[in-house]
Amino acid sequence: AVLGGNTIRSGGVVQAAGTAQQQAAGVSGDTPARHAEYWLQAGEGVPEPELVQLMADNAPAAIDFMTSIGVVYETVYGVGPIPYVDPDLMVDRIHVPGAGPEVGGGVNAFNKLVEEAEAQAVDIRLSAPARALIEDEDGRIVGVRAEIDGATYHIRARRAVILATGGFDNNKEIARQLSPQLLWELETGISYCTPENTGDGILMGMDVGADLAGVGGTIGVPGVSLGAGPLAPGLPTVPGVWVNTFGQRFVNEETHYSYAMRAVFDQQQHIAWAVFDETIKGLGGAAVGGIWGAWSEDLSEEIASGKVKTGATIEELATAIDVSPEGLAQTLQSWNEGVGNGMDSVFGKQQGLQAIDTGPYYATRVTSVNLGSCGGLRIDSQCRVIDVTGAAIAGLFAAGMVAGGYIGPYYPGSGTAVMGTIVFGRIAGKAAAAA
Repeated sequence: AVLGGNTIRSGGVVQAAGTAQQQAAGVSGDTPARHAEYWLQAGEGVPEPELVQLMADNAPAAIDFMTSIGVVYETVYGVGPIPYVDPDLMVDRIHVPGAGPEVGGGVNAFNKLVEEAEAQAVDIRLSAPARALIEDEDGRIVGVRAEIDGATYHIRARRAVILATGGFDNNKEIARQLSPQLLWELETGISYCTPENTGDGILMGMDVGADLAGVGGTIGVPGVSLGAGPLAPGLPTVPGVWVNTFGQRFVNEETHYSYAMRAVFDQQQHIAWAVFDETIKGLGGAAVGGIWGAWSEDLSEEIASGKVKTGATIEELATAIDVSPEGLAQTLQSWNEGVGNGMDSVFGKQQGLQAIDTGPYYATRVTSVNLGSCGGLRIDSQCRVIDVTGAAIAGLFAAGMVAGGYIGPYYPGSGTAVMGTIVFGRIAGKAAAAA
């Protein structure tokens, strides 16, 4: 019933390289080629190089376009570290739009797009769900079947149909088939995605033979601040470490958020615990609870509900969370020795280097705040939807998160999705207008 989807729930940030904003922030020498190489290395060989390069090459022009309609990008920051990505490629590329007087950056940026569309007399119909694509006798997509005010309409396209319906963020059945990590995150964590993102466009495309690309990844964000790196500059770092059921650390907790959540999912039974002590608890519920919602100041409510487990000793805590007592004791001993030497001797963590040695001890499950699915309909460089034989489906285009192939097995950093909507949306629009 409203415009905006996940974009108006986001901060509206976008990734781009070689922009004036980036240079003003002190980043020089960056290029779209380097940006594409970053995305490809993070993608572990899954993304289609042509689409990734296309997005990187067109990102600066997308920034210019958004600026031309009134969006002001005020700051630029970077993605958290990913172990196997060349550090030289990890520079500040995340452009942050300014907010409006009463709305956040994502809403403000999207409202500028709506204003531009209205100025060009685009006919927008809300509460008019599309149910199916319409094919002619030659297999060309010529329109959609939609429901408006309880009646069924068959709407003919003048040139082509563009799907821009978002992902399958809240569809557990699609996730069960295509994205096990998304299913786990929906069942054990919470979703911040718009409820209407249930994969409708993907299903409509599949119904006319469309192929899929890049499915399986998800935009997972740790639902705890303990041990994790800050999601954006200016947010506090809360000490702590994550352990699996063997009591062992398995990832640099401050690494890029979606890489970290993929690592959590990869653990036995997808179980990970954020472990901390009385000193860290003393930081207070507002700090320990993090940006997703402050806890009670002394954590008494969380302890009473079982959200936070506790033990007078490390061994008692291990028993309370059903992890190996020997493993947990060894992990904390190694951590504390490293911190005493000013380092994380296992993963090289740089922040939150604080000993965990003052009982009682505490732990809470590392669950996800999910921000969306990854992957969708296969597209080519013109955003034409590709069928299972490798041929373009005449008259059908797709852009944004309904399309797939440009993101790998985990989300490669804030600003990728919104930039994908802008870049591929502009390409799809031009290609459809010429169809």
